Amino acid sequence: MNAAELSQRMASEAAAIAQYLLPGGKRQSGEWKAGSINGDEGKSLSVRLSGAKAGVWADFASGESGDLLDLWAAVRGVSVSQAMTEAKQYLGVRDTMPEREVKSFKRPAKPQCQTPKSAVLEWLKSRGLTEATLAAFKIAEQIRDGKTYAVFPYLREGVLVNVKYRNVAEKKDMRQEGGAEPCLFGWHLIDPKARTVAICEGEIDAMSLHQVGIAALSVNAGAGNHQWLENDWDRLDRFSEILIFFDSDEAGQKGAKEVAKRIGADRCKLVTLPAKDANDYLMQGADASDFDQAIQSAKPQDPEELRQASDFITRVKSMFYPAHGEERDPVLRLDRDLDWFEFRAGELSVWTGYNGHGKSLMLSQVLLGLMQQGERVTVFSGEMTPERQLKRVVKQATGLDRPTPQYIDAVGAWVNDKLWFFNVVGSAWIDRLLQVFLYASKRYGVRHFVIDSLMMTDVPEDGPGSMTAQKEAVRKLCDFARRNGCHLHLVAHPRKGQDESRGPGKLDVAGSSKITDGADNVFTVWSARKDENDPDVDQDKADARLELQKQRNGDVQHYSQPLWFCKSAQQFATSSRRHAVSYVPFSGDVAYAQQ
Repeated sequence: MNAAELSQRMASEAAAIAQYLLPGGKRQSGEWKAGSINGDEGKSLSVRLSGAKAGVWADFASGESGDLLDLWAAVRGVSVSQAMTEAKQYLGVRDTMPEREVKSFKRPAKPQCQTPKSAVLEWLKSRGLTEATLAAFKIAEQIRDGKTYAVFPYLREGVLVNVKYRNVAEKKDMRQEGGAEPCLFGWHLIDPKARTVAICEGEIDAMSLHQVGIAALSVNAGAGNHQWLENDWDRLDRFSEILIFFDSDEAGQKGAKEVAKRIGADRCKLVTLPAKDANDYLMQGADASDFDQAIQSAKPQDPEELRQASDFITRVKSMFYPAHGEERDPVLRLDRDLDWFEFRAGELSVWTGYNGHGKSLMLSQVLLGLMQQGERVTVFSGEMTPERQLKRVVKQATGLDRPTPQYIDAVGAWVNDKLWFFNVVGSAWIDRLLQVFLYASKRYGVRHFVIDSLMMTDVPEDGPGSMTAQKEAVRKLCDFARRNGCHLHLVAHPRKGQDESRGPGKLDVAGSSKITDGADNVFTVWSARKDENDPDVDQDKADARLELQKQRNGDVQHYSQPLWFCKSAQQFATSSRRHAVSYVPFSGDVAYAQQ
């Protein structure tokens, strides 16, 4: 829960919080009247208790004002972050997901450098920056191999977290400390009580905004790299308003929208400048009033649901005439890419098949293919512990029945930022699942979510009201996928068939017909369940079949893919040779040798 959301929650309980923080006050005409925030006698401080301005306060003695979170920080004499922690404890608010284990990063040594005196000083002054600004950000100069570098230290809470070096004569000659934590630049200059901050695309832009009086941070690796978000997520919680000053080019605007989506569009404004970036605007002669006017003109983003038809015409053209190398949705990948299907954002795919025919195993392999294409995945399986699921993933990822411990470690490193588990064995509430999924989507950029299966949630399988409950559950899943640009995978069991010699169809899914009606895509998995040791069995004949029964938005409406099963690797292959593939590259000994 970020500062804006917490402030709204506090406003709903304004009377109780005002009395808790200012016990010496009195209620009077819809307001709480008390002495100043310093505890003085009198009625100079007023807190609005109801209406549209509930929680808004003003201390007429000191001139201070704000919302209840500001009041908490002022009365207690703490930072906004600490005030949020205390207010959550008071209200009984729990974050939606437990803290993940903190990643380990290398803290850089203090670089060998000096105060800018020559090329760095001249370069930055030519960019409109003053020596006072350079001193505030502790910019330094380094001479290495006959070249001059500007040194940008990333300081946070008194610690040197990262360092960036930029050759003043050659823009492409730029580097950061190896193994350092990706984070935002400029934290040491942000007031602990600030509720508004700007985020821009480069260090010099952050310095330009600071110079005109705007508290600003900069990303560490350009508009398209958001690794910093995971590490600075909690520190951004305290800001109710975030101004995004990314570059005006296509990459900058795309990155700005992605950041706003991840952080929360409700508290973000995309600021448009009549220049390439903040520093360019400064160099054109813009002063504090010009930047303030740009901020005042920035509007909250339109709801995603409201779009002009012309916004989509470029995408429509690319559907008719795809450009070579154009970014596309991830494809269905097993041992090779199956281009007849793409996993589009905002869709729900239903996977079904008879018990023991390999539908969960198939989906697990499909997820590996998605991870290999750069996707992040969160899985809920109420029937298997994360350890058992991960053991299957290791087999499939390596293509080996018994990989070496070193190869297993390599798989662990590979899936570290690709795969999460909803760590509950047994039934889970579907609303809680979606709550945690939303957190994973915003914080970690996860785009694929698996529920295996609906019967492992609180949605009833049968009995009075079960059909309505299933319909409502599917509506929630579809709504979640579309609102958050994610792809949801739902495992659904079929009705028990009299004959399993043929695969189930779309209409064979158990429960409400709304499960498959609401789904965008429906897959069935069927296995011939052959005896590998039977000499009379034709081993060249397919072992299994993956069948696309429905695709609402694709060109292919139905497709049947014959498959062969490699038992040791737990993989499905598209060739009768049954060759297992490795999803995780590894150069050491791969397979455990029997003694």
